Order: sequence, then structure tokens, then C-alpha cells
Amino acid sequence: MGNLSNSIIINRLAKIKYLYKIGIEQSMQEGTFAGFSILSFHDSTEMFLLLVAENKGDKIDDISFMQFWDRYPDLTLKESMRKLKDRRVNIKHKGLFPSKTDIEESRITITQFFRENIKVQFGLEFDEISLADLIEYHNIKDYIRKAEELLSQNKTYECLLNARIGFEELLVTYESDKRQWRDSIFCVGKKVGNDYRHLVTSDKDGRKWFEEVTMTSNAIRNILRISAMGIDYRKYALFDFITPRVIETCGIGKDKYVKEDLEHFELTKSIKKEDCRFCIDFVVDCALKLQDFEFNIGKYVKEQQTI
Repeated sequence: MGNLSNSIIINRLAKIKYLYKIGIEQSMQEGTFAGFSILSFHDSTEMFLLLVAENKGDKIDDISFMQFWDRYPDLTLKESMRKLKDRRVNIKHKGLFPSKTDIEESRITITQFFRENIKVQFGLEFDEISLADLIEYHNIKDYIRKAEELLSQNKTYECLLNARIGFEELLVTYESDKRQWRDSIFCVGKKVGNDYRHLVTSDKDGRKWFEEVTMTSNAIRNILRISAMGIDYRKYALFDFITPRVIETCGIGKDKYVKEDLEHFELTKSIKKEDCRFCIDFVVDCALKLQDFEFNIGKYVKEQQTI
């Protein structure tokens, strides 16, 4: 039995895995930028080693990176991790960046290290550690956990549907206390409606022109809204294309979202397990980004005095 509670350990491991994931993404980049993954891999390893020591109640004020393996002999991959440390030193202190082969080797090493040592030290499977534990919005966390559960059951459509609804709910939740009257402060202008249909009834070409302008205006408005929140629009575009269509409804007694039909989805999309993982990770990244700067505009609005 360790000194730390299970909830603390799981939360810390989720943070370590998130930093590891950043390193994985960096390692896939081109040229010199991929070398920065070594720093993320080393930092995530160091965080893990500190967690091991803390859970055992040990003081590690003066212990170096490699000395952890001397103190805890059940840690594996000592020499492989020494190479990782040396590559970090070369980057930070000598300005020497690793080769593509070194980066690929480090990516394999760090993944194997976590899979072996998290199980030994904490009895948990690395692949089953959920980044959802880092999300503070409880309703979004539930959707992501459900999506991950469905992914483990190879239920692709259901997994993507939960990720999609989770994202839509994330935007609604984040904007709920950032509305002036009814409009979110992230919305650019007003949504363009279909009033042109009443104005242009006989001119087919004119009606088509108004319809195209309306669709384009609303698409641009959505792009600006997403970008204004600091969400990577390129990743959103792929997420939006991969996931099933959902439309929010207003009727009482109805489901909150009308969903794209399963049969239609499977006829038009060819989705792999890694695509589902991308969509889940995208929602997690967005949630972490938004919760990092939360605010309520109500505190800045003066109450109107009645006479």
C-alpha cells in the first residue's frame, strides 16, 4: 500500500500520459521540431519517477535521474532511458538535435517504459489510463469515458457519436456563462436565417445566390467562433468530417440531439480505431484548453437600477 490515494495517483498518471502524448505528437513532426519530443519524453519520465518515490514516502531531494534505477531496482529499461537522458542533454546544453532514427527509438522506448513500469509500480495498464480524468467539466468527462469504453468494444459509430456530442456539450457548457442577453461573446454577428425565401420567390437564380451567401456567412461565423476559443481549426475540420452529424433540438420530450443514421454513416465513412482515438483526444485537448481560462461575464455586468 502506497502513501498516495488511488485518485491522486490516477490524476497524476493522467497528467504524465498527457505530456507523453504531447511528445508523441511532436515526434511525428518534420525536421528539427521533432527533436523537442525528447524533452517532453524526459519530463514525463521524470514526473513518473517522482510519483513512484512520493508514493513510497521517500525523499528524493538530491537524487539524479539515473539514480532512480539504483534506488528502485524493479524499474526497467535503465540503459534505454540513459540514452534518452543523454539526448536531452545534447539538446539543452549542446544544441545537438537527435536524428530521426533516435527520435523513433525514443518514442518506442518511452512507450514500453510506461507500459511496463506503471503496471509494476501501480498495478494499472498504461493504455487504460484515461485523459478524461483531467477534464473538470463533469458532463464532458462522462461522454469521453463512454466514448473510450465503446472504443474498447470496437463500436466505432457509438464511440464517435459520444465524442461528437461531448464536443457540442463542451461548447455549450463553456459559453453558458459568457452570454450577453442570448448571444455568446464568442459569436461573430448574428446567424443568418432563411428570410430570403420570403423575399425572393420567383427568381430561381436570385434565390440560389441568397442561399449560397447565407450558407457561406454562417460557415465563416462558425470558423471564427471555433478559432476565437483557441481551438485548432484544422483539427476541428477533420473531427467535424469524421464524426456523425448531430443537430440540437428544442422539442420537449425529445432527445436533445438528432443523430446521423448509422446506416448512412457506415455507407459514407471508412473509420479506423486510430481515427476514433484522434477524435477522443481532440475533445480532451479542447476541454483542457478551455478550462485553462474560465471566466463568467456576469461579474462584469452592472445590475440595472429600477426607479
